[in-house]
Amino acid sequence: MANQTALESKGSGPNRQVWAIVGVLVAIAFPFFYALLRSPAGSRYIGFEYNTDDHMVYAAWMRQAMSGQFLFDNRFTTDPQPGLTIHLYFLALGWVAVALGIPLAATVGRIAFAGLFLYLIGRFIKRLDFEPGNQTLAFFFVTLGGGIGFLFWQMFGTTFTKPASDAVTGFLLNQLPIDIWQPEAFVFPSMLTNGLFMVSLCLILATYQAFLDSKESWKPAILGFIAVGLLMNIHSYDVLTVGLVMVGFLVAQLGRKQVNVGWVLRAVVIGAGAIIPALWFVHVLQNDPVFQSRAATETYSTNFRSVFVGYLPLLILGLAALGMKAKADPSESRKKLRFIGLGLFCLLTLALIALAGSHTQGYFLDMPKWLVVFAIAIAATALSSDENPAWNLIVSWAFIGMFAIYFPGLFQRKLTMGLSVPWAILASYGLWNGLGKMQPGTRRLCTVFASILVCATSLLWLIRDLSFINGNVANTTRHPVYLDSDLGEIIQTLNKTPGKKILLALPGAANPNADNDGHQILDSFASPILPDVAPIVTGLTGTYTYAGHWSETPDYLKRTGEVYRFLLATPFQSVKEVMTDEERKAFIQKTGANYALIPTEAKGLPLIDPAHLGQVVFPGKTWTLIKLGD
Repeated sequence: MANQTALESKGSGPNRQVWAIVGVLVAIAFPFFYALLRSPAGSRYIGFEYNTDDHMVYAAWMRQAMSGQFLFDNRFTTDPQPGLTIHLYFLALGWVAVALGIPLAATVGRIAFAGLFLYLIGRFIKRLDFEPGNQTLAFFFVTLGGGIGFLFWQMFGTTFTKPASDAVTGFLLNQLPIDIWQPEAFVFPSMLTNGLFMVSLCLILATYQAFLDSKESWKPAILGFIAVGLLMNIHSYDVLTVGLVMVGFLVAQLGRKQVNVGWVLRAVVIGAGAIIPALWFVHVLQNDPVFQSRAATETYSTNFRSVFVGYLPLLILGLAALGMKAKADPSESRKKLRFIGLGLFCLLTLALIALAGSHTQGYFLDMPKWLVVFAIAIAATALSSDENPAWNLIVSWAFIGMFAIYFPGLFQRKLTMGLSVPWAILASYGLWNGLGKMQPGTRRLCTVFASILVCATSLLWLIRDLSFINGNVANTTRHPVYLDSDLGEIIQTLNKTPGKKILLALPGAANPNADNDGHQILDSFASPILPDVAPIVTGLTGTYTYAGHWSETPDYLKRTGEVYRFLLATPFQSVKEVMTDEERKAFIQKTGANYALIPTEAKGLPLIDPAHLGQVVFPGKTWTLIKLGD
């Protein structure tokens, strides 16, 4: 274009990209170091504010690696298990944690793989032959792109708790847009919250790069083989998404007559990287009943309307980009086919929005319906194909990824990993070229306005993270951000105690904020009334817990009820009866528990006298650690 804006002329230099990467990494590292600096005297920063209980699962694996283990077991249950889990990412982080400690090691891993992702996505964008300024905009949109969740922003939960119009809550079936609460579906929230997501995104990009580069060479195929194998081990769900996307890509390339036998063969070799880790996964699933229970945890994708709104600005601009690409095709026949493909995707999206009006739980699509949707998505991808293979891969990822998340498997919600990436790239092209004929000043103003719209939700994620730190409450509402001095010393005590340790602890309770009249303030929580310390102690010490995690512990609700009956002296609210002394002895024998952790301040609970249970190992001001039976 003749008229290049300042963004276009300045945005393509490698130094500028390096500074952009540095800026993003500083932003995602800031909450961790901010939390360290403002730690209350004597307290200990856990290192996580979002989905703390899930991070403690990872921490428990790291803790086992720190002790020299290669095969991991589930520390959130006392059930018999063979201990067959291999997780290479957390194994490596555990080795790092020997020197740095678990919170810092996890943070270093998160930041390192965020930086690697930004480098890889910068390389990938260059394959698309965008103008320099469009490359910068694509990098910006991929990093920070989101939906319109900022219009309905909430601090906690996945459903509307703050007032909103009936039209909005009715359309969304009271489900918040996913850009508010589902970090893995977007890049910046993933960078901010979870290193596991970032290493997975890096491996996904490395795999796609390998598929493209292996057209004429075996070397990229070998690298792709390794990347797929690692991805299958580290975040196996993503291999399904990659496979589905590559089917669409292959069909698109066949339509363009750009496929040769050697390329297909090398692609098959890349995919074969998943075989050995997959076989081990099946072996573990068949032989580990605890893993079977964990794998059966329901993680259904949310209502399609929440997904649609969660990506809405990116979708609008991305579809506009596809229209521009179709219009610019020099072949009239190809132009028509591309518009048909675009129309097919739009009609399918509208149909699913209509069908989603009754989807509140469970599977949205059964297998026959999903296969029909998948076939239509493949057809739309093929009809929209371009001469540039990288463009076709992005379109396949965008189109098929939108519907892959409803593959009828219990894990389907996890298939949203990185779905914002292809739509952000398409959106950047749509915005850049849609504003191409404007005067430079107007174009710059519109670009800034659209960028704010696209990226506002991601910025709110950062603000919310800092708010969790200031309020000493995680998004789960039952976990604190800081451990008080007693818990810190108890963790040190358990870490120094040899032998197998099995802990009983209450599951904790949230602390809703109230106004001066005692009315609950919507979407507002203070530090938990009773922190859920079981997963935290398990994560940071490797201690087994009888009831430690809603997903990792089989029959979690039943077991937490038993722990209440064990630790309460008299009935309380929903706990209609407590254990007798004989029942407590039998319960200790059944669980193998040798420690109990109870709050010194009862928090309104009629807790049993610690001395009645055994020897008081640590008599703290806020927490008491008991050696059971002594």
